[in-house]
Amino acid sequence: MKALEFFKSEKFKRALPWVGLALLLLIVGFTVKEHFSQQRKLNELLSEKARLQTQVEELNREHERLLSNLEFVKSREGLLWYAREYLGYTGPDDVVISPDD
Repeated sequence: MKALEFFKSEKFKRALPWVGLALLLLIVGFTVKEHFSQQRKLNELLSEKARLQTQVEELNREHERLLSNLEFVKSREGLLWYAREYLGYTGPDDVVISPDD
């Protein structure tokens, strides 16, 4: 019964708005803190997304370049270029100039 009397007391009635205000300030404080934390995280994620999009674009350009090189290497011209460049191949119509010994 003593607890019930406290809730009916004038002291409790005067303190109740202050307790409510303190709780409200705590809730608002945590909400604001969480908002700024999430905003910072969002900015980090957006920055990471932009960086990764740039990297994807670079990799796509590299992929296209490699596909182009692959087509060339698979062609007759590519095969002849490789044979001439690395294997010393000369065709029947090629003129060979060698330095005098």
